[in-house]
Amino acid sequence: MTLLDIRSWTKRNIWRRPTGDLCARPGLRRLSTLSGRRTVAGHSVANPWTFEVWHYIADVDTNGRDLTVRIYDEDFVEWQAYSTGVDGVPRGFSVAVVDQEVLICSPDMPTLYGLVGSGLVLATKVASDNPNTTALPIPRGIAATICNRAVIAEGSTLYISDPTAITGGTIRTFVGQNVNARPGVIFGVHEGAGGALVAVTSAGVYVLDSAAFAVGVVGSNGADWRLANHHQSYSYDSSCAVRGRIYALTQRGYALVDVENDEEALLDDPLQPRFYGPRVSSSDWRAARLYSGDDGPLVGYGGRLNVANLTDGLKSWWDSDVSADFSVCGVLRDQDGGLMLLSADGVYQIGGNYDGIFTSGASGSTTRAVLAGPVPSPPQINQTLRSATWRVGVGGDGEVTFAVRGQQVVSGTPPADSRGVVSAVNSWGDTGIVYQPTPLSRLDESVNFDFNSGDLTMELTTTVQNARVGEVLEYQISESATARKTDRGAP
Repeated sequence: MTLLDIRSWTKRNIWRRPTGDLCARPGLRRLSTLSGRRTVAGHSVANPWTFEVWHYIADVDTNGRDLTVRIYDEDFVEWQAYSTGVDGVPRGFSVAVVDQEVLICSPDMPTLYGLVGSGLVLATKVASDNPNTTALPIPRGIAATICNRAVIAEGSTLYISDPTAITGGTIRTFVGQNVNARPGVIFGVHEGAGGALVAVTSAGVYVLDSAAFAVGVVGSNGADWRLANHHQSYSYDSSCAVRGRIYALTQRGYALVDVENDEEALLDDPLQPRFYGPRVSSSDWRAARLYSGDDGPLVGYGGRLNVANLTDGLKSWWDSDVSADFSVCGVLRDQDGGLMLLSADGVYQIGGNYDGIFTSGASGSTTRAVLAGPVPSPPQINQTLRSATWRVGVGGDGEVTFAVRGQQVVSGTPPADSRGVVSAVNSWGDTGIVYQPTPLSRLDESVNFDFNSGDLTMELTTTVQNARVGEVLEYQISESATARKTDRGAP
C-alpha cells in the first residue's frame, strides 16, 4: 500500500473547519429573494452609533432596465426604493462612508447621498468651509473611504472630498485643489495597508501614503504617488482589498498588486479526465468579478464562486443547484460581521448541511464535494489500480465515490460508527465519558482498472456537507504488463 497526501489536489465544494480539518463546504441557505427582480450589486453599512446594519442593493428588471437602489434593514425588510432613471447594469457599484454620511457611486448612474439609517437622495454639492475654495459638482464613478474623506474616481481623475470633523465638513464637498489625475483610467480605489490610497488603473497600480491626507489640500500639495506595480486593469470589479492587501484579476487568475510581484493564484482546473465536471477554465480571468472575503479573495464566475484561504493557500470552486439564477454579484455583512453572498436571486448565508431556503424544517439539495488529482507513477510502468481507500466522516449517511480517469469505479456509503458518544449517562462533565466527533469511516473497495499509460488520475467525492474528509489516500498498484523497454543507447 502507498499513502498519498491529497491536500494539493484541485477542489470543488471543499473548505476547512475552524480546526483546520478539510471538509465538504457548508450549505448555502437563501435568506431572502429581495425584490423579485434581478439583483446586480450591493454593499452593507453599519451605523457607528447604533450598530444597526443597512444593506444598499441595486437591481434591474428582467430586461436589464430600470436600475434601482434599495435600502434593506438587517432582516432584509425593504425600507426605500430609489429609481436612478438609468437602464442597464452598472459596471461598478461602490460605497463611501464617513461617520453617518454615505455616498452610493457608479460610473453608470448619478451619485446618491444619504445618512446611515435614512433615505437616499441625489447627491448635490455643498459649499466648502474654506472660503478660498469653490465646490465642484459631485462626480460619478467608483468610491472609497480614506482618512475621514470620500474618494471618487471618474475616468483618470481622482476627486477627494474635504475632511469631515465635529466642527464641520461633509463628503459632499469636492474642490479643484483636491483633484488629481493618474496616467491611466482608474478601475479600482481601495484603502490599503497603513491607510494608504491604492488606485488600480490601466497604466499600473499607484499608491498615495496616508500622510498626504493629514493636510487640508491633497491634490496639489506635491504628494508623492508611488508606482507600486505595473499590473494593468481594464474592468471594474476586478480588484479588492483583503486584510489591507490589494488583489486584482489577471489573465490566469489573480495576484497581489500593491507590490511588484510575479506570483499568481491560478484559477483553471488542471487538465485531467473528469467524471464530475465540467472543468472550470477561462481564456482570460479578467472577465470575472473579484470580491473581498473573510479569508481571501472571492472570484465570481457565472454560477460558480472561487473561495480562497490566504493562510494555507487553499482554493476551491463552489457551485450550487439550489437555483438556476445562483450567481454571486456581491458580498454583504450581518450585524456580527458575518459574510453573506449576494446572488442574482437573493441573499445566501453560509452554514448548515444543505443548500436551500432558510426555513424551519425545510429540506434542500446536497452538493458534491470533489478532490481530484493525479496518482504519481513512473513513466515506464503499465499499471493496474488494485484498491483505494479514503476516509470520510459521513456517519453512515451519504454517498462516497471513487472515479478513475473520468470513469466512475465504485460508490457506496461507509457504515456508521456507534462510538460518537460513549457514555452510561447523559450529563456533561461526568467521568468515564468519551466524546468524539463523527469518525472518519472508510470506504474500502477493490477495483481492477488497467492502464496502458502512466496518466492515472482520480476523483474522490462525497455528498455530505460539513463532513470531514481525509487528507490522505491509500492505494495499491500492480503492474498490468511488462515494463516498457529501456533504451540504453548505443554500446
